[in-house]
Amino acid sequence: MSTSAAPTSAEPVAGGVAEAARRTGSRRLWRRLARRKGAMIAAAFLLIVVLGAIFGPLLVGDPNAFQGTARLQPPSAAHWFGTDNYGRDVLAQVVYGARSSLLVGVISGLGATVLGTAVALLASMSRWFDLVVMRVVDGVMSFPILVLALAMVAILGAGLVTVNICLVIVLFPGVTRVVRSTALVVAELPMLDAARAAGAGRTRILLRYVLPACVTPILVQGAIVFTVAILVESALSFIGAGLPPDVPSWGASLAASRSYLSTAWWMWAFPGAALVGTVLATNVLIDDVRDLLDPRMTEG
Repeated sequence: MSTSAAPTSAEPVAGGVAEAARRTGSRRLWRRLARRKGAMIAAAFLLIVVLGAIFGPLLVGDPNAFQGTARLQPPSAAHWFGTDNYGRDVLAQVVYGARSSLLVGVISGLGATVLGTAVALLASMSRWFDLVVMRVVDGVMSFPILVLALAMVAILGAGLVTVNICLVIVLFPGVTRVVRSTALVVAELPMLDAARAAGAGRTRILLRYVLPACVTPILVQGAIVFTVAILVESALSFIGAGLPPDVPSWGASLAASRSYLSTAWWMWAFPGAALVGTVLATNVLIDDVRDLLDPRMTEG
């Protein structure tokens, strides 16, 4: 009786030790990240963009409000970012464009990451499934992302839901390929043979052993998909094939400024800075977090 009760009583202790180790590792990661000025600047910029997208609409007016007497006004106290060729406030356009871009990036990023991870984990445990699905992944990845997204939007029609669905389908193969490579390595480890010998099922092996080992590439790929989704959505809106005309978008704002590059620089400067800054800040943060999650890193 005492022999069988010992492992049971030790399980909460082991779980508590593992949880404490995870918390310690998280605190150490944040401390090391805080020492990187580039990462902190990038995080601060992204925080400003997110807060502006959430609370900005409470402070700015209607982005589609036309003011014929205020066309092409430079930045001033009345219009901090100036006005466009229709008299619309550029600041309101940028703020509402941030909401659209972040919404597309988050939804598409989560969808593509979850779908790509699920397919990758299943492929790592089933050879026939891996053979079939990777040929599909190779076929999708053989097309340029923008061309494939444009073709799908042309078939399904423009709109927020359509753009998100298209981006998930176009972007999940990249996640699948990267996560699959890590999952295949983990699938060959001796601990999985021991788990199978102990009677662990396939679902438990995937969730208990394979998935935790793939956390780092999943996080990195999810952030990359987020930035790519924002860029692709902006490109589609730039050519008029993305979001509807009444939905503000950074890409649509840049498209409207093409005829005023020299006479109304504020029409393209502020939306362009928001788009480039968001993508650049996200990439800087991705690189720093990936370096800190790398087990070969020894600083700190």
